[in-house]
Amino acid sequence: MLVGLRVTSGYDGGIHEIIRLFFPRCRVTYEPGHTDLNVDIRVNEGPGYLELSGELQGLLERTGHSRIPAGDPAEVKREVRAFAYRLLMEATSMNPSPYGILTGVRPTKLVHRYLDNGYLESDIQKELKDKYLVEPEKACLLTEVATRNRPFLLSPEEVKRCVGVYVGIPYCPTRCHYCSFPAYPLEHRPGLDEFFSALLLELSSIGRALNELDLAVDNLYVGGGTPTVLSALQWGKLLDILNRYYLGPETEFTVEAGRPDTLRSEVLQLLAAGGVNRMCVNPQTMNDETLIRIGRRHTVQMARSGYELVRSAGIMNVNMDLIVGLPGEGPAEFENSLQEVIRLKPEGITVHHLAWKRGSVWQMQEAALEQSLTDRISDDARRFLASAGYLPYYLYRQKYMAGNQENIGYALPGCFSRYNIRVIEERQTIIGLGGGAASKYVDPHTWKLTTLHYPKDPAAYIKRVEELINAQVDKLRALS
Repeated sequence: MLVGLRVTSGYDGGIHEIIRLFFPRCRVTYEPGHTDLNVDIRVNEGPGYLELSGELQGLLERTGHSRIPAGDPAEVKREVRAFAYRLLMEATSMNPSPYGILTGVRPTKLVHRYLDNGYLESDIQKELKDKYLVEPEKACLLTEVATRNRPFLLSPEEVKRCVGVYVGIPYCPTRCHYCSFPAYPLEHRPGLDEFFSALLLELSSIGRALNELDLAVDNLYVGGGTPTVLSALQWGKLLDILNRYYLGPETEFTVEAGRPDTLRSEVLQLLAAGGVNRMCVNPQTMNDETLIRIGRRHTVQMARSGYELVRSAGIMNVNMDLIVGLPGEGPAEFENSLQEVIRLKPEGITVHHLAWKRGSVWQMQEAALEQSLTDRISDDARRFLASAGYLPYYLYRQKYMAGNQENIGYALPGCFSRYNIRVIEERQTIIGLGGGAASKYVDPHTWKLTTLHYPKDPAAYIKRVEELINAQVDKLRALS
């Protein structure tokens, strides 16, 4: 489906994203020509007010008009998005997203801005519903999550001297069919050994800079990819550098063991002795038929056994991920997975909704669950998790998610991950090192970000590692 879009110059502000909420498979063009649907949004300026007019032509026929006060440009763009959303909602007789016009990854950041300005929770929920067209239950969820994780945000003074670190190891045993992350199979060239040598060089250089600048590392996350593909010898070298430069007595140190088939007792014992105090073991589903379908080379029993290996090694904070919307799974299959994981009693359970990305093997929207089913699964999951004592403490969204829902991290009280909270709320500098990593430097006075993105391809990372080290050190010096 081809949708033609015309918007008065200066007032677009993401209307193409609103259109894709209603027509996920469509292509939006600003060029005149033959289209299946034309969307025309006009803004005419008057003395102290703006006249909004909208017209749909083609597959849908509809017109609409509204008058709004002139004011802050950001507020006006929000009003124009809401006007376009309502126009399409009236024309299609559907409301595609429980989050209304909030299409960004981090909706709880908006709630924190309201809290910064002294708003009460009830007032924030009203603003979300009235201004952003968020459904009441999602408005309550957003405020609940933000108020729960707010005590874990740092003060401006703490932000100046305390950072988080992400280390990316972009290799996996195989690539899962739904995956769009920068991850390469072990047979990819250049291989893991060449990448690992460059990574050690970077970690040593950045570690020395952190120590020289007296910047403490509050949380450290080793992700990927699947970091547990590293050998015991490689982990020994990596842990030596991390303990020398990065780890303090209170550092939260997480390793992502996304694939249970990579867990080995020898390595887990090494990780526990090396300071790892949190680990993610991610089965994604506890149904063997689905595991085969999504290209994961492990079984449900291997996930259970891997979890027990982590416990036996002495790592006492474990998170497990599940995905809603995997092909062939409905409410009954997801409930089975969730109940299986709850029985294991991990400290955290993250419920993701499948996002159909161009970088994955599967094509966008193929075999996606209907929104009514994802709504039901989400509601049931929250109820089951609450009854087991798990609380939602961080939340983020992605484009093309099943049912336009969200990813929610649940955990038992006292087991919330500082890294997860701070990387989502973007109120702490997170330094990204290794393959495909991104650094976000936070200005503690304005909370504005500057970023530094690393190449996803290991060959480019290896070639540019010294250049990347110099760029990272320059930004660290500016931060301090």
